Amino acid sequence: MTAQTAPGADSAAGIVIIGAGTAGVTAAATLRAGGYGGTVTLIGAEPGLPYRRTALSKDLLAADLSEARIALQKPEFWDAKSIDVRDSVRVTAIDPDARTVALDDGSALRYAALVLATGGQPVRPGWLDDAVPSLRTRDDALAIRDDLRRSERLIVIGGGLIGLELAASAASHGMSASVVEVSDRLVGRVMPAVVSDYLAALHADNGVWLRTSSAADSAGPRRVQLADGTHLVGTVVAAIGARPDLALAEAAGVPVCPDGIVVNSALATDVPGIYAAGDVAALPDLRTGAPARGEHWFGATDQGKAVAKSVLADLAGTPAPTFAEVPRAWTMQYGVNIQMVGWPTASDDIRVDGSLADSDALVTTFDEGGALIGAVAVGRAAAARECRSEIAAGLGSKV
Repeated sequence: MTAQTAPGADSAAGIVIIGAGTAGVTAAATLRAGGYGGTVTLIGAEPGLPYRRTALSKDLLAADLSEARIALQKPEFWDAKSIDVRDSVRVTAIDPDARTVALDDGSALRYAALVLATGGQPVRPGWLDDAVPSLRTRDDALAIRDDLRRSERLIVIGGGLIGLELAASAASHGMSASVVEVSDRLVGRVMPAVVSDYLAALHADNGVWLRTSSAADSAGPRRVQLADGTHLVGTVVAAIGARPDLALAEAAGVPVCPDGIVVNSALATDVPGIYAAGDVAALPDLRTGAPARGEHWFGATDQGKAVAKSVLADLAGTPAPTFAEVPRAWTMQYGVNIQMVGWPTASDDIRVDGSLADSDALVTTFDEGGALIGAVAVGRAAAARECRSEIAAGLGSKV
């Protein structure tokens, strides 16, 4: 069934999606799969067709980063689905009253519904030289790889998942790799301490020099000076994290919080006709109801599908489906598949089944009532899926 136009929307306008990452592309494809026959415009600031960002860090030195290999869809898909991809274009302003977006090429688009999938921007502290790259785009990845192949020494500032994946790639290819982390353990925001310890041992066993509880005083593209006076030399990459890109939403009066664009369980904002999905969206946490944001490929895919279904329902004048997300993410390091589901750091009740030393274990987290709320599966992908289903069932949801 083709969706009808919602009250207040322009019957000649279509659906505009700002952001050509996984969430935006998935939303566009789902709109067509759901029978939407109007105009769908996908706007991306980078040149070229949309691609998978996850491919950039999993094994940077060995990955095939050609456009054809990492494309989210084949080139012919866009014509076949009549999706207008506007690359190398930025949105400069949103007018919610007129339901228009202004582009930096001087043009403007009307919309019946607008999806903000603007993602995030790398954190750039004042002590970080502008010339130090962050791994965000395909061009970033290619430049870092070329530089690293010349120097054969990598210094990663930041001990999160992206930083560790970069270090693992370098070490696996016989290069020197160092990781500098300001907190007292690796991946502390998303992993229990026992998993942090496992990852530290895994990297140390593969020759990576780790420095936790270490702040950088300054960093340039070839050197890092730590607060204790230590100097490191090599190809420097900043992997300090990302902040949601809220500028357009804030300027348009769309409600935001420090963690993202505030949306309801249907991924709709308080502004009629405007939705958000992916890394920028802060939707109600299943456990607390507070706005919470994820930064992973699985979430972007799931939300892209969900936001398209909500848009279609609203345009048709039918109730929008509720989206409930049990977070999930994965990383691959030294050939070990590590999957995270739920909220593994939300409690101190941590239990380990199997052997982390042998990269074969399931680490589970339980709340005060004994209910499973998080898990990290090391070498046990099937167990992660089972845990996610159990967590969802405990919260009265489905995944």
